[in-house]
Amino acid sequence: MARSRPRGWQFPLTYGTAIGVAAIGSAILIVMLFASINKIESSLPRFGFFAIREFHIAIRDVTHLRDMISLAEGAPNSQESLDQLSAANDLVYIRFKRIDGSETISAIPAYAGVVPRVNDAVTRLDAVLSAGLPLDQKSLKELGFELEQIVGRMNDEYYKYGEEVNADLYSSEVSLKRFNYQIAFALTILSLLAIGTAVLFIGRRETIKKLEFLAWRDATTGLKNRAWMAANRDAMLDRTKEAGKQLQLLLIDLDHFKSVNDTFGHHVGDLLLKAVAEVLESVERPGEVAAVRLGGDEFAIMAIADQDSHEDLGQRLRERLNGFAELEGHQVRVGASIGMACFPQHGSDISTLLHNADSALYTAKAEGRSGFVTFSPAILSQIDMQLGEEAGIKRALNCDEFFLVWQPQFELATGRMTGTEALVRWRDPVSGAVRAPASFIPIAERSDLILELDNMVLRKACVQAARWMPITTEEFVCSVNVSAKSLQADAYLTHLTETLRQTGLPPSRLQLEITEGIFIQNSRDALESVGKIRNIGVSLALDDFGSGYASFGYLADFNLNQLKIDRSLLSDLASSTKKQNVVRGIIALANSLGLTVVAEGVENEAQLDFLIREHCHGAQGFFMSEPVEERLMTNYLAARQGGVRLEQFQEKCVTVFRPELRKNKEIERFAVSVKR
Repeated sequence: MARSRPRGWQFPLTYGTAIGVAAIGSAILIVMLFASINKIESSLPRFGFFAIREFHIAIRDVTHLRDMISLAEGAPNSQESLDQLSAANDLVYIRFKRIDGSETISAIPAYAGVVPRVNDAVTRLDAVLSAGLPLDQKSLKELGFELEQIVGRMNDEYYKYGEEVNADLYSSEVSLKRFNYQIAFALTILSLLAIGTAVLFIGRRETIKKLEFLAWRDATTGLKNRAWMAANRDAMLDRTKEAGKQLQLLLIDLDHFKSVNDTFGHHVGDLLLKAVAEVLESVERPGEVAAVRLGGDEFAIMAIADQDSHEDLGQRLRERLNGFAELEGHQVRVGASIGMACFPQHGSDISTLLHNADSALYTAKAEGRSGFVTFSPAILSQIDMQLGEEAGIKRALNCDEFFLVWQPQFELATGRMTGTEALVRWRDPVSGAVRAPASFIPIAERSDLILELDNMVLRKACVQAARWMPITTEEFVCSVNVSAKSLQADAYLTHLTETLRQTGLPPSRLQLEITEGIFIQNSRDALESVGKIRNIGVSLALDDFGSGYASFGYLADFNLNQLKIDRSLLSDLASSTKKQNVVRGIIALANSLGLTVVAEGVENEAQLDFLIREHCHGAQGFFMSEPVEERLMTNYLAARQGGVRLEQFQEKCVTVFRPELRKNKEIERFAVSVKR
């Protein structure tokens, strides 16, 4: 067998082809660019001077015609004056007839307005000349005055345009020369780069290593990326098994990251991601703990740890990530929910660990965010139940299984009913059982179903409130609860406006009840939403005031109408001096801000007596009335207006609107009116 000759170093065909094409292309490009630039340089000055020259000649001819008119005015019977004037007029006619429509007008826009005026003057002068001697001095005087104005305007435009053209031409000349050098430099660099590609293969191994390094890293944060995790996770699991340790897999999701982007901009959002990355990088240990950015606002930690260290890392991260960061002058909350699954307790392979860690993360976010949850088998049952409940709520919305009940609100000074709050209920179509809001509202709030539910409640409430308008006073207001998610949704205001229009309900008869949580989540967006709602005439009440995030700053900044004292402050009110002082303070605060106060959850006479003594504006609760269905509320309102016989309504009324109210003399008028 013949021995093959050893192959020496060969120039790669791809590099040679690239260099040749780049060199030829660069040469052609240089020639074409310089030819084009030289052409532009030579043409622009000529055109600019041409326009000035033409305009100058036109001014000269019109000025000469004006002078001939002046001479003719002095010798109206002279044939010589007639001949000179005719010659000057013909010259102007030929000049403007030839120039009209040429590039002079496009170069000097003001010239377009002069041409028709001059042509008109020439035509009128022809008529004077045609009449013969003696010349019409009045017409000559008018034409002379008009041409004087035209000459003045043309002179103004001439000097103005001339200065601009000179400046532009000089600037263009300088710029073009500079552009020549820039293009030459750029093309030289491109040519060098094209030649330099010939030596790239020398360092191709180092380049490949650098590219591989970049492929494993996230561009924004510098953390390892999803591709690195996919390539190395099994190896980490194998090392964990060999060492007899546990592998902790933590999934981290930032809370309200979209709000940060929407409020402060994506630049601040990127700074927040980098701040989180610094925290995660601080716990990294080569070969043992790796921090990964999975994408968006999702991160992961893979850690090889001892069997007895179950939650130390997760708790440390939760504490460090849930705080505030100073980002370009903005105080930004860095909140994160964390879910963790461990090998071998929660799965024997990475896919199972990822699924279980994601279930733990889902639970952490469902429990109120900013939490840390370790996976347990019970979590899967909870998630299944959650998903089942969500599916049930979706079906109930589609099948119209939700209905409203109404809890009356009373003015304590007079005992009259001033409005009613719409409360949603869910009737099971099979068993007929009615579910209270506490059993499904939290589930709806964890998903976007709360948006559909709020829209449905608003629509039903407005429809019913509109039906009650003939049997209620103008001060009668229907209150509807709205979630923070709905209030911050762009479509809610549109839905609110459209619902009021379709139902014919005046905005003054509707009140939206919001909670303090919206001000904590995003006060800027909340302020904007509240302002838009108030602008259309709908009133706003701050519900559950005093139950959590209460802040006087919110009351000063937001244009509210009413405070609703949370029912928790009324429990043990008669025996708790502290709660009495808190309620007094809330009433005083509301009075100082011009807000009305309604106490929720009034369940006994002692609570009612205290509220009356402290001049609380209104109250609602089981002591006055349980929530009633639409039919009974309609009958009561009609009875108050004399629409039905009270004898037919009295028995039901006594069972709903508690007779104990009659014991209080300050609202005796209300009780008597009901009995009558």
